[in-house]
Amino acid sequence: MNHLQQLLEAGRDQSLFPGATCRIFDRSATLFESSVGLAQPERELAAGPDTVWDLASLTKPMATATSLLILAQEGRLHLDEEVTSFLAGDSPSLAGITLRHCLTHTSGLKAWVQLHGNGWSPDEIMAKVRAAEPSRPPGAGYTYSDLGYILLGEVVRQVAGQPVAAFASSRVFEPLRMDSARFQPPEEWSDRLAATRCPDRGRVLLGEVHDGNCAALGGIAGHAGLFGSLNDVTRYGRMLLNEGELEGQRILSPQVVREMARNQNPPGMNGHTLGWFTRPSGFLPAADFLPPDTFGHTGFTGTSLVLSPSFGIGIALLTNRVYCKRDAGDFLRWRRRFHNAAAGCLT
Repeated sequence: MNHLQQLLEAGRDQSLFPGATCRIFDRSATLFESSVGLAQPERELAAGPDTVWDLASLTKPMATATSLLILAQEGRLHLDEEVTSFLAGDSPSLAGITLRHCLTHTSGLKAWVQLHGNGWSPDEIMAKVRAAEPSRPPGAGYTYSDLGYILLGEVVRQVAGQPVAAFASSRVFEPLRMDSARFQPPEEWSDRLAATRCPDRGRVLLGEVHDGNCAALGGIAGHAGLFGSLNDVTRYGRMLLNEGELEGQRILSPQVVREMARNQNPPGMNGHTLGWFTRPSGFLPAADFLPPDTFGHTGFTGTSLVLSPSFGIGIALLTNRVYCKRDAGDFLRWRRRFHNAAAGCLT
């Protein structure tokens, strides 16, 4: 495990991130854990296992996809229904796009559209998303799309009768005792929050979501907005490794978890499960040595969760790399090396 500690310290020393915390875990125990650097450089506040990080796009699988699959396993929807079936008003440009297409990033929708900084209200923003024009027919290719997950968050709201933040909290985070997992963290958590830096807003953020489109939607959206600690991410990961259950609390059925872990896309297309990157996806940060069934997700802020069911292990790595004013390429290369070293420690 010395290689892992050295890599963490090297990443901090090279200013790839101010602070980081990580844990390698199996279904019930911690195999390695370490924290380095600062969660809040201005206050010289150290990063640790209780630090609350902006999880960014880990929101997609942990909150939105999980919520949607809970609704599906209760028979309140099925994944090949069209998204427009759940949206108020007409959305002709979305015709033919199913929930499964959005979950697997095969909807044909663009990766991203700037929805913030225009003075639009959340309702006006959602109207813009519902009117989005796909760049290709549904199912014809893979484009990692925030827009698709914004729509899925709206579907959860319509079907569950409450925002995805509230539904995920009551049906996932609270039963799993993910005590710091929430959207819009309160001000009294200021001593626990990891700082990020937003160029668009020109300042350091503390407890405000880094993603501008999510911020314009009020801090709650299907693609971003979730905050959480190392313990929260670990407990969620253990739930999946234990086929949907943790300490007597069942969140998903075993069969649903198996589908959530299985590549849904055809050969020749980027691999994606019902919520997660998987091989042959170039977005999966699993590097060279983790087994073929490995799946995981990353967040733009510098977060990731990688799970290998056949090994029965998970790797949670949380950083605030967006605090640093540098290109992401060096961090992404470092993260792949980190997962190589993590795999090299497993026996």
